[in-house]
Amino acid sequence: MYVDPPLVTSASALLGAMIGGGASLVGAIYTQRARDRLQRLTGEIAKREAVYAEFVMSASNLLLEAYIHDDIALRGEEQRLIGLMNRMRLFASPEVAGGAEAVLRAIVDISLKPSVELRQLAAAALSKSLEPDPLLAFSLICRADLDKMRQMAA
Repeated sequence: MYVDPPLVTSASALLGAMIGGGASLVGAIYTQRARDRLQRLTGEIAKREAVYAEFVMSASNLLLEAYIHDDIALRGEEQRLIGLMNRMRLFASPEVAGGAEAVLRAIVDISLKPSVELRQLAAAALSKSLEPDPLLAFSLICRADLDKMRQMAA
């Protein structure tokens, strides 16, 4: 069987170009997928940070109100906190959602107790005789969740 040498050379060049082009294409697809995944994770982290921060700010306000006022009412801030908690249930881990529920229960529990003057509250906080801050545990859970997301992005 006789094979024409210029044909072998041309076929080799064509095959090499196809393999090289295919490898470049596969590399580009892989790089783009990795970039897309990183963008999705970055967006997810930003969304979680925003919702967690909003929840902490709203809960902080309500916690202070619960300590110094005797009335219990569903105003805008309470409804907003419940909305944020329900929003977290859509994407957050069960630990984060449970932590948010614990914060809400603590606020309701403190609201049911007699109010204290702001001076007494400040003195109790300075002497560390105040009940544990319900937001501390929630914040730590959120930090762990965000750290886990960042590790996935790395």
